[in-house]
Amino acid sequence: MSVGADNVVPFPIAGGTADDLPRVTIECEQALIGCVLSQPHVFPVVQTLVSAEHFHEPAHREVWALIEMMAAAGDVPNLPRVLAAIGPKAAERDFGGITFKRYLIQVATTLCVPLHAPDHAKAIQNYWQLRELAAATADVREGGVMVPSQALARIYARVDEVRASFVERRPVSATLDEAGDDLVRELEAGLKGEGRHLPASGIDSMDQEIGGAPQPSNLIVVAGRTSMGKSIFGTEVAGNMAEQGFGSIYHSLEMSKRQVAARLVSSALERRRVRLPFGLIMKRGALTPRQAQLVSDCLHEMRGQPLTIEDGGRRSMLEIAASSERVANAYARKNIPLGSIVIDHAHIVRASRAFNREDEGLKEVADGALALAKHLDVPVFLLAQCNRQTEGREDKRPGLADIRGAGAFEENADTVCFLYRPAYYVERSQKFRDGDAAAHEEFERVRNDLEIIIDKNRAGGPNQIVRAHCDVALNAIRPLSRLLGD
Repeated sequence: MSVGADNVVPFPIAGGTADDLPRVTIECEQALIGCVLSQPHVFPVVQTLVSAEHFHEPAHREVWALIEMMAAAGDVPNLPRVLAAIGPKAAERDFGGITFKRYLIQVATTLCVPLHAPDHAKAIQNYWQLRELAAATADVREGGVMVPSQALARIYARVDEVRASFVERRPVSATLDEAGDDLVRELEAGLKGEGRHLPASGIDSMDQEIGGAPQPSNLIVVAGRTSMGKSIFGTEVAGNMAEQGFGSIYHSLEMSKRQVAARLVSSALERRRVRLPFGLIMKRGALTPRQAQLVSDCLHEMRGQPLTIEDGGRRSMLEIAASSERVANAYARKNIPLGSIVIDHAHIVRASRAFNREDEGLKEVADGALALAKHLDVPVFLLAQCNRQTEGREDKRPGLADIRGAGAFEENADTVCFLYRPAYYVERSQKFRDGDAAAHEEFERVRNDLEIIIDKNRAGGPNQIVRAHCDVALNAIRPLSRLLGD
């Protein structure tokens, strides 16, 4: 089916005429829906490119939403099943002089080339973007009172949101010779010191295990039970990369921006041999004038570091992707390379719609986080919660099966790490609470021990344990090698 404006499909259009609607959009919508209804195997190819909201014609949005629901439920969204799902009453309603059922039959029986389906989806996507951008600039074009700088900021933000709403991994075809040439060029550039410089996480031994540094386009899942140090890990990675001059984005879905800042400054003060717990910094009126001055001076020294804290409750992966691209674009305009994105944490990301099972929503989160890593070519650290199964075991170190929705994270992640602090369990033992001397001695011995258990590792060997020093009160994780060298 041609998508040219001179060859419009002669089907009636509800809610308007061919003169007052974007004709190529309507034609592509008909072509794409017809492809799926007649050859449902096309749908998986285009489902990541377009969704119901992107269709201009309301009836097309209705049909596509139904197709999406049927596919998600495991049904084949062909014409007979879609008509059955619509029901006889809706199928017989008038649709520009013919019944809606007859309209869908005509759409489905018109010649369709499955190979062209992605092109139709892209056209629908592009016209939706044009409509959204036109709406974003409508008040400017219509005149009236406005503040130009605010209007520009709002328009740029909407542009970034529209672009980010189509986060996807575009497949790249290459022969073995071409891929090998790229690899050799990268190796030669590295030997000459001309290769892409990658920021360190600040935990040297872990970096060595996962390829020398957190790799671009990789999804790194960092999981653990409550109080194992996930937020400490996330803020330390983001802070370390920002200190190296790489842009970092910290999506804090639980902590406020003040809490994140308090954690970062507490860790920074620890490097200056000043012990000031972030909990004390957060407590109103708890600091002495001298301590308050130390915090203020440290924050002044940290000014200008490219770290953005996205603070805002339960958000969807679409919203996280949109704000990430907006911030990444802002960094790019300042020639600041993007170093990392941290999402804290996966299990409180809001699903885009209601799912029948929790693991289906978590798969959406894992898929979106991986797509975001590929799209922005940056490591994405996705923090995740482990379930309570570890509590009933003698060895409480977690494994892949202990992550809530484990399958999605294991499938999508390039690296899966687990955090384990033995002191947490010693401190909560009955012997410790009863004042047992041996238990207290054990606690002091392991108070600052942190195990980073690398369970899955596409860049190296799995089942590796990296040991580090962790001071929970100061939000500090330090490589043991640096401590021994002090």
